[in-house]
Amino acid sequence: MKFLSRSLNIVVWAVVICCTSTLYAVQKSAVTAKEHAVSMIQEGLNCLILEQNKKAEEYFIRAKSLDPYSEQAYNFLGLLYMQEDLNEKAEDMLKKAVAIEPMYPEALRNLGKLYLRQDKFAQAAFYLRKTLNLDNNQPYTWYLLGMSLYFSGSIEEAIKAYEKAFAMEPNLPVEAYYNLGVALHENSQYLNAVKAYEEVIKQDPKHINAYNNLGLVYSVLGERAKAVRLFNDVLKIDPQNVKARINLGNVYLSTQDLVEAEKIYRSAISLDTKDISPRLNLGVVYYKQGDFVKAKTEWEKLLADNPNNVRVLSVIGSAYLEQRNYDKAIEVFKQISEVVPDNGSIANTLGYLLAEQNVELELAEKLIEKAIKLDKVNRATYYDSLAWVYYRQGKYDKAYEILDRALKIFRLSHSPVSTDVHYHMGKLRELKKDFELAKESYRLAIKSNTDKEIVRLASESLHLIENR
Repeated sequence: MKFLSRSLNIVVWAVVICCTSTLYAVQKSAVTAKEHAVSMIQEGLNCLILEQNKKAEEYFIRAKSLDPYSEQAYNFLGLLYMQEDLNEKAEDMLKKAVAIEPMYPEALRNLGKLYLRQDKFAQAAFYLRKTLNLDNNQPYTWYLLGMSLYFSGSIEEAIKAYEKAFAMEPNLPVEAYYNLGVALHENSQYLNAVKAYEEVIKQDPKHINAYNNLGLVYSVLGERAKAVRLFNDVLKIDPQNVKARINLGNVYLSTQDLVEAEKIYRSAISLDTKDISPRLNLGVVYYKQGDFVKAKTEWEKLLADNPNNVRVLSVIGSAYLEQRNYDKAIEVFKQISEVVPDNGSIANTLGYLLAEQNVELELAEKLIEKAIKLDKVNRATYYDSLAWVYYRQGKYDKAYEILDRALKIFRLSHSPVSTDVHYHMGKLRELKKDFELAKESYRLAIKSNTDKEIVRLASESLHLIENR
């Protein structure tokens, strides 16, 4: 019995030893597979560095087959597919990496970069923000976020993101300084934009776009001599640069140097007959020289190629407006309104023209109400137009209420008030027999001096009240 018992013990120990050995072998095998996957990933990265993409792909695929939960294998496959512009495959791999490890910053950043490349700016910003929530000490990621925000239209946020990137790493690529300059430029932060563009030129003395944009900033700032010098600098680097010639012509046009402007525009046209800007502006030169027929001929050549070109039609309509040829102006702006029905500025212009001519007042009212809904930024100007419609309709109390609202908005926003707004208020105050306030409005209209014809009318009205 003792012998039998001992034999049983031996069997039991043998089973225990056997089971333990099997468990150890399984654990050892699992660790080895994971380590093998890591080794495959490293081999793949070496191939990626050597631009041996096919081999790299094979290693990464083997790595994820050895370890199906390797977020790194999926991430690097995604990165490889990004390099090869296989965007759908890249997105699939990167999303799998994030599904395995939602807090994996490299995969999140790569997804952001992928969406940025595809112009999916909101999605890019989402993933780049998630990356920075995990580690905000990533200057290049802040820069990428800045680009995503800029192209999403969030320019102020983009500037903040760019500035954070530069605060961490002043030696970002020169294009980062350029993109910061563009954002500052568009946000009307002109002096800061100048600094950014100058830094670009310092690092890259042949950066044509920086010269061009810096010239545009100086044009806005009224430093036209500097602008001319910068546009000429572009032409020294690239004599065929049409954009610089157009910009240079625009400076001469703004300073009424019409002879020089014409010469520059003609040189731009000789280099590129398809760009409408120099041809359009050449027509403006003729118009400024008093030759409307020649100007119109030039503009009509452009319309022959595209009868609904809004830029050309707007210039023609504005020329008719300036000439007080209201019937023709209305005709042109009606055409523009059909082409771009959701443009607040065009809707307001047409509505105001109709009110000015005291025709189609119901249509005018609808157009201006639509403009107010479409473009709230300029609603004060549009309220003035609406008030003028009510004035024409004989709804004087309503007109006064709306125009008073417009003036309050102008005051709150510290925006300059045009001559016609003050003139309209003067007319309404006259109707209310409030002659002292009417005189004040007419004086403000004269002082504003934004429209010579309206200034003349305001002066006449003031004279009549003072000599009652």
